[in-house]
Amino acid sequence: MIEIDIARNNSDNVINSKNLKTYCKEVLNYKGYKSYSVSLIFVNEEKLKEMKNTYFQQNLYTDVIAFNLNNENEDLEGELYLSIEIIGHNAKLYNVSLDDEIKRVVAHGILHLIGYDDDNDSSKRQMTENEDSCIKLFKNISIVC
Repeated sequence: MIEIDIARNNSDNVINSKNLKTYCKEVLNYKGYKSYSVSLIFVNEEKLKEMKNTYFQQNLYTDVIAFNLNNENEDLEGELYLSIEIIGHNAKLYNVSLDDEIKRVVAHGILHLIGYDDDNDSSKRQMTENEDSCIKLFKNISIVC
């Protein structure tokens, strides 16, 4: 099964859903995944902050939360919750294009789904290197309309 679903609210009309699905598939293929079901759910920044507090006991804003839903020895199944408002804010803060920041955040979420962590300096460095690779490898995929 190869399935990428996207649920957006009206404020997310800057995203080309078809290209975002293609990007997700490319990242998963690059990491060796051939069978998966991943949903990307765009919510507002307050909802994502509430989820971060509920599920991780951290009362702060974030750009993505990843939930791996599969059991061991099953195909990858997961959900990414994203805030385009926070992603846009971070793109300005780090002086990068919105397209690249969306790619970074989506890759970051997918990497979490497949088992990467970023809870220490070494794992953060590895995560960033993987994100950078995905942005470079798939630079020809435009996610922003």
